[in-house]
Amino acid sequence: MVTYDKYIIEVLVKMGSKGISLRNLVRSVYNLSRTFFFSPEYDDVYRHVQQYVLRNSKSPSSLIERMEVRGYYRLNKASKEAEQLMLEFESHADSDGFF
Repeated sequence: MVTYDKYIIEVLVKMGSKGISLRNLVRSVYNLSRTFFFSPEYDDVYRHVQQYVLRNSKSPSSLIERMEVRGYYRLNKASKEAEQLMLEFESHADSDGFF
């Protein structure tokens, strides 16, 4: 489950300010979670991503913010936690060549 959280943040960082729909976020996390030997249940991934997004988008200072378009989310730039995550992922991407 912790891996799903990491993938959620990774996808949100990659999408930036344009955000992503919940459906596409779930699909991305599901695809990142699949391996040659393991394939999680899509419904389990959907429930986890949905709960994580709802839990982390409740207040204006939350990590994730809802966008004007219904069902779309992005990292909240006003959140201190989001700023730290963006810096961590950017420095990690530079050193490993990802993104």
